[in-house]
Amino acid sequence: MNIVVGRRVAEELAERYTVLPLESFDRDGVWVEAFCVVPAEKINLGEMMFLDENIRLHKGFLEAYEQQNWERMHEIDEHLRGKFGGELDTFYEELLSREPK
Repeated sequence: MNIVVGRRVAEELAERYTVLPLESFDRDGVWVEAFCVVPAEKINLGEMMFLDENIRLHKGFLEAYEQQNWERMHEIDEHLRGKFGGELDTFYEELLSREPK
């Protein structure tokens, strides 16, 4: 997975690549937005038909994370595993690992 920081850079790259939001975080008092750029060769032809739906699911996963809706995150995760060429699987795992036990 290729990660870029900053909305402006992400928007420029989104004109030619699949760019997905990741997390936003505080870095030395500055709010930073991180995005991933999914290489085109990682998305197979069969998955291309469902790319918009997978992007919607990814955004839903992040919304559920913001709301700490762990059940919803697990539901969405089942549909996202292996999508985007598996590039985001470890990201989903990391966010799910933050679930309070």
